[in-house]
Amino acid sequence: MGQSQSSEPPKEVPIEQLSHELALRFASKCFTHLEITHYKDNFKSLADHQEDVEYWKEDTLCRFLAIPELLQAGSVLYQMCTYLGAFPFPSLAPCILTREAMLKVITIMTGRYKKILKRGDQDKAKLLFRSLAVFDRSASHSNLVEKPTMEDVVNEQLPDDMRAEKAIGTHVSGFAIDEPANDDEEEDEDDLALAALDALDAIEVFKQDQRVDRKIHHAMIPVENFKKLVKLLLLLAGIEPLTPLAIYGESLTPAKLQTLDTSADAIIAAFDPDPQAKGIRYSNFVQTITSTLPDLFDPLNALFEHSLFSKNINLSKHRDISLDHEVIIPLRPSPIRKSSTSDADQSKSNTNTSTSLLNDTLLSQISTSLKLTTPSGVTTNIFTSGARFDALYSTSSHGTSLSSFSRQVLSWRASTLIILTGTTEATNQKPSRSITLAAYLPDRWTDSSQTHSHPQSTTSGSLDPTTPKASLLLLHPRQALFPANPYNHSMPVSYFSTRTGIALGCVVPASQSRTSHQTVQPALGPVSLLIDSDLSTCTFQHDGSQGSGAFVTDPAFERAQQKQSPSPPSSNTLPCKIQFDLDELEVWGVSIPDPAAEDGHDDEITKQRKRLAWEEAEAARRRGVNFGGDKDGARALLEMAGIVGDHGNRSGGSV
Repeated sequence: MGQSQSSEPPKEVPIEQLSHELALRFASKCFTHLEITHYKDNFKSLADHQEDVEYWKEDTLCRFLAIPELLQAGSVLYQMCTYLGAFPFPSLAPCILTREAMLKVITIMTGRYKKILKRGDQDKAKLLFRSLAVFDRSASHSNLVEKPTMEDVVNEQLPDDMRAEKAIGTHVSGFAIDEPANDDEEEDEDDLALAALDALDAIEVFKQDQRVDRKIHHAMIPVENFKKLVKLLLLLAGIEPLTPLAIYGESLTPAKLQTLDTSADAIIAAFDPDPQAKGIRYSNFVQTITSTLPDLFDPLNALFEHSLFSKNINLSKHRDISLDHEVIIPLRPSPIRKSSTSDADQSKSNTNTSTSLLNDTLLSQISTSLKLTTPSGVTTNIFTSGARFDALYSTSSHGTSLSSFSRQVLSWRASTLIILTGTTEATNQKPSRSITLAAYLPDRWTDSSQTHSHPQSTTSGSLDPTTPKASLLLLHPRQALFPANPYNHSMPVSYFSTRTGIALGCVVPASQSRTSHQTVQPALGPVSLLIDSDLSTCTFQHDGSQGSGAFVTDPAFERAQQKQSPSPPSSNTLPCKIQFDLDELEVWGVSIPDPAAEDGHDDEITKQRKRLAWEEAEAARRRGVNFGGDKDGARALLEMAGIVGDHGNRSGGSV
């Protein structure tokens, strides 16, 4: 008997039942009991009903998350949710956003799934692509196919005796990627789905469900849809789980919308959309998310965390019946502080506040690529690090003198962020183009022309993950990230000299004698930026064929350059080497608070101001020294002491 029982095929478990079991597993392993209680209250208080089906409509989701109507991103986000709610079975998408489906959406969006699906941590990009993509039946068609109505979706999942009921008055965006295409090619393995089914001991079901899963390489994300989502992500960068969401919609002024549009265009260009189909392919999406924009989708984490906090549940009521107010965490203050580094420059700085290159939107764009290292050695996002940005120097406020740059920047003894914008020269073949770059430098600046030491920063060669890493970024016309090369031990990341200017990632000349009259300019590296001594022209190079340097090339940007060669570059792609006129340069001091430190958050900027004030007072004191009327003798004495005079041609203090 035992033998006959063992020969029977294993009983197949319906995928609907497995989907239900996965939701239960997520609820018990990824959330606390209190979080589930809050979530249930939020869902039930807003849910619509059709017979025994309790669900959220598109406008319900958008209203709860306070998605601004001006961005028109609500339908895109809802489409993502109706796909993710069917996880790990694409055949169930688009699904009704029931309580279980919505719980799976929150688990995936917030990254809570990592607690039990550790194997699938690297595969979230594929899942996000599927949730945004449509099936591309031909290279010339990128629009969505006919969308199924909610009636079709509900009837498909309801019991037979309920399918004749009245249709629900809403629609679900269609997923053409999941429609049959008579494609015999096998789908790539989905590690995240396999990890989920492995947790349920149901790997075989995944193979059965492949008959309705479509080839991911035949799909694309429509650019128009994706841009709406990107603008929402930029707006919500820095969001916290308890921040009132409506505040973000209230900040959408015409100027804010324009900056969001500009930054979104640069981010979209990083994915190299198909110009004919106007869509983003899978390979481009994964490579760009991995190498250029690793934190693009981070705001969705805190956004969906809002589902775990209900305003109807007040834990203080049992202590005092009169406590009926809700506790609201205010909007995170902007980390950008545009105050001048010295009181003497305060009025000058205030007149340029509105024209600052660094604003909240540009910082949000930078945060999609750049990670910072906290004093405790944790690598994290700009906003979660608690970093503050203090204005140190700008050409509009302090002029284009390297002496002024030296005074304002070299006294700052922490990390800095450089932002510059410029314009290429127009020719008969091509119009002028704007370009924006940024650089994060974790080490303090030094003036190499005043010392015999090798140019400043060589930390790019560190393999220690807790060591802060420098990065060079291209922000316009497309986004690209060039992190410091961890295997570089010879080429400096940054170099400053009052003789030659500012160089990032360049090959610098050997140390020269301070009495030498010959000036040798730094040479461009594979990925480098060179700013001349009068801060008027810049040269940017991104050429992987020259080998390795201080910064690593961006794979997506390099691929785009190779596709354009030898043809002229497109509107969002730059050639390997480009020279442009410098329009504006800003340097911002970056300070990250150390919770273990006794002094406050403003420690570095306070020290900076004290140092500058001391220098001003010392200079005034020197000018007021009384030598009994012998001015020539006084000057000779000060020159020998190295206090005044041409320091570059004197040894200073020696007789």
